[in-house]
Amino acid sequence: MTNTDVRILDCTLRDGGYINNWDFGNWTIRSVVTRLDSAGIDIIECGFLDSRVEYDKDRSIYPTMQSVAETLANSLPKRALLVAMIDYGTFKQELLIPKSESILDGIRLIFKKEDVDDALNYAREIKRLGYQLFLNPVALTSYRDMEILQLIERINEIKPVAMSIVDTYGLMFDNDMKKYIYLIDSNLHPDTALGYHTHNNLQMGNAHCVSFINWNLRRTKIVDSSILGMGKNAGNACTELVTSYIEKDGLKQLDVNHVFECAYTDILKFAVKSTWGYGLDNLLSAIHDCSPNWIKFLMNKHTLSIKSIRAILESLPFEKREVSYFSKELAEQKYLDYMDKHVDDSAARKEIQAVFAGREVILLCPGKTLITYRKEIDEYIAIHQPIVVTVNFIIDTIPTDYAFISNSLRYSQMMSLYAGLKIKPRVLLTSNIVPVDMLQPNYTFNYKTLYENGQGDNTSVLLITLLKSVGAGKITIAGMDGFDRNHLEDCFFDANMRFNFSGDLNQTLIEQLRRIIGAGVVDIQWLTPSKIKDAL
Repeated sequence: MTNTDVRILDCTLRDGGYINNWDFGNWTIRSVVTRLDSAGIDIIECGFLDSRVEYDKDRSIYPTMQSVAETLANSLPKRALLVAMIDYGTFKQELLIPKSESILDGIRLIFKKEDVDDALNYAREIKRLGYQLFLNPVALTSYRDMEILQLIERINEIKPVAMSIVDTYGLMFDNDMKKYIYLIDSNLHPDTALGYHTHNNLQMGNAHCVSFINWNLRRTKIVDSSILGMGKNAGNACTELVTSYIEKDGLKQLDVNHVFECAYTDILKFAVKSTWGYGLDNLLSAIHDCSPNWIKFLMNKHTLSIKSIRAILESLPFEKREVSYFSKELAEQKYLDYMDKHVDDSAARKEIQAVFAGREVILLCPGKTLITYRKEIDEYIAIHQPIVVTVNFIIDTIPTDYAFISNSLRYSQMMSLYAGLKIKPRVLLTSNIVPVDMLQPNYTFNYKTLYENGQGDNTSVLLITLLKSVGAGKITIAGMDGFDRNHLEDCFFDANMRFNFSGDLNQTLIEQLRRIIGAGVVDIQWLTPSKIKDAL
């Protein structure tokens, strides 16, 4: 075999569907198939077979094999193989129909490591029905070498058309790629093609595909790609780049004009609000060989430094990092285990109890109303003489008694500012933060205890929980404006405090506050307008 024995498999309508919920529109689905076929693409993946969904002609996810034909009516490829993908466990076996009754030429089956036994039996049925069978073990990098050899031995018994190296998390560097190619090529049946499916977390996807194309293997090679790299997380190798390389190098007769027409006409519109491509979250996912769900969960805590997040990821057992093992319960426990830097805070609680017991406290949160309602805040403090506590920030323009900090990112922001304050507040720190000499706490409180007692991790909730425990009186809140991801500049009084966030932080905070207020132990009033207050 030479490097000319290569086939291009475009997976835009399938992997790209993670971006738009497979809602490409019927004319776009048909156009993509027609354009790719005209370009000379060897294999076109038209989407997922998934018996859990309702049929929609505008979506490239099909509840039955017959619905594929309905969606692609009059747009079947003339030369390319037409395949669909099944994620094992999502398409009932009884819905599989013989190849003679279907427009599909082949089926690509993806399966998780824990499902290998049942998935391979399912694969045998696909082959028995006459389809070209392609096997894609999810996250091959999560297998140990011996497990790969055992898997190949079982795959050789089935003799599929192809087996793919699936780099689900896009974590391979050059040496990793070489290892998997050598290992599989040396043991896979010579009549079985070797595929390569990459994700672009490390921005290596296109380079790896070019390198794979040039490998002299003893078998046919199949390169997966998608238009504009459209795909889950960081996306895939780009069909327009892969085909341009192949055409320019004379490896294959292609009409790349059709690929570019497809990119500009059919797919570019989905990139306007792009959620795929290079990003730091995807990079961390690749470096630590784990599901992006871990990164998203830990980032959304907004309490951890990047160093802390990486430490948690490194603590994960090898077999628990892949996507199928992620659960919020496990992630929450790992988070708490890491945050549980146990300190005996009984002495600290006793000291501040002597100060706070029965006293009114005003919490200054960092919303923009802290500035726009400054006059009202100053008047309230002058009349009521409460203990003034800032929440995750320090400020030189409002006299404050204490600064409560539970967020390591905010702590880092405050380190250099603290030294320049004329009047320094006393610092209340939670134990998840490792202090530096520049900003040493006056009191440190056990994070895990506050978290569990308050049933929440928002800094204001942690502080209110602490104040309840030491018998503080009425609590007044100012500057808790709420979050608006579309207007980040309005979320904080200081633009340097802005951060990008996902999920509904308002709802999360509201739910945590409801639990505290509902307990009836705390008397809270609001001094400034607040989306949070309005929703309680």
